[in-house]
Amino acid sequence: MMGIHRQVAVQWQQASGGDWAAYAADVAALARQELGGAVRGKRITVWGAAFKPETDDIRDSPALAVAQTLHDLGASVTVTDPKALDNARKLHPALDYADDPIAAAQDADLLLHLTEWSAYRHIDPARLASRVASPKVIDARGTLSADTWREAGWTVRALGRP
Repeated sequence: MMGIHRQVAVQWQQASGGDWAAYAADVAALARQELGGAVRGKRITVWGAAFKPETDDIRDSPALAVAQTLHDLGASVTVTDPKALDNARKLHPALDYADDPIAAAQDADLLLHLTEWSAYRHIDPARLASRVASPKVIDARGTLSADTWREAGWTVRALGRP
């Protein structure tokens, strides 16, 4: 059964007609808000490059649209993805890339969960909190356990929920 937060993300996508530029702008605005109003000079980690899990397909990837938008606003953006990094590097060479999601989050001011790979759900947020500069996550896919992450000391935000 689809969780309520995942339903919100799906409803947003349906209502917007899949307008990934609008999605990227919404996530970037939420990122700016979480970072005190500006992203310039901030380190942001993006979990996910593919447009959906279990593929290396990045065509119309909302995750890469978000990553590029934040990069264009002056953030240092590191992207990680289990399968799509080679393709992402070709289309978005200005972004930074890391194979390991935990290493990618090192010293990050903000973590964005943008593709719902199951591997990301199994990462221990308490362990990860010691690696980041600031334990803040935006779960734009609604598949992380917000309670678990909050209990580990993270500020958790998502589209369509507080």
